[in-house]
Amino acid sequence: MGIVGQWSNYCRDLVLDRFEELTGGRIYHMYIIPGGVRGLLPDGFEKRMEETLKTIEEFMVDIEKVMFNNAVFKKRTVGMGYIDPKWIYQFGITGPNARAAGIPDDVRKKYPYLKYPELDFEPVVGKDSDIYTRADVRRRDLLLTVDLIRQILAKMPKDGDFKAPTPNVLHWEIPAGETFVRSECTRGEFAYYIVSDGSEYPRRINVRGPSYTHAIALLEKMIINTNLADVAGLMTSLHTYPPEIER
Repeated sequence: MGIVGQWSNYCRDLVLDRFEELTGGRIYHMYIIPGGVRGLLPDGFEKRMEETLKTIEEFMVDIEKVMFNNAVFKKRTVGMGYIDPKWIYQFGITGPNARAAGIPDDVRKKYPYLKYPELDFEPVVGKDSDIYTRADVRRRDLLLTVDLIRQILAKMPKDGDFKAPTPNVLHWEIPAGETFVRSECTRGEFAYYIVSDGSEYPRRINVRGPSYTHAIALLEKMIINTNLADVAGLMTSLHTYPPEIER
């Protein structure tokens, strides 16, 4: 199974190459800014991105054969780590963990934002709600992402303004009030709650990431009577990030 990790990391590096080409950074990508983006796509970017997408698709065929058809992987994941659909809203479960339980919730569809209403896609959904299904939902999510990138590139304007005029960020005048904005990330629903009192600084900011709910409340319930050897697989299947919890 180690070969699957090597293939996955190689595909990840190809995507980071495209990010680095676009933004100049390999880890922190300061490209999307208030009012638009920092600049036009580099010459030939679409072609190189298509090559990257084709490579990822080819590797995903091999990964499906080696991992998802592997008898040992199935034995350790099928029927393990079951999430009852009744828990979804009780525990605030979102993203692949919810969709693997048959709940077709995707912020991009349920609460459309940006250009997602113009794209043709349906949320990836499973039904067995176990470790294997959650892994498979993420595999199909990746293939869906490849398709979405192609749709976006096809719709992207070739010329024109890439940033709208905006006031100096140090002198924004924000009226008093509150707002809650959510988006779909790889782990589930990611949201910001911001309160303004009319001054130049926000009075309150709360970040809601899916990892806290999945790694604390949900895992505490699911880990009961779980074999110690299966705990790592269960935690990984929930796809949680410790830094997101600590924040």
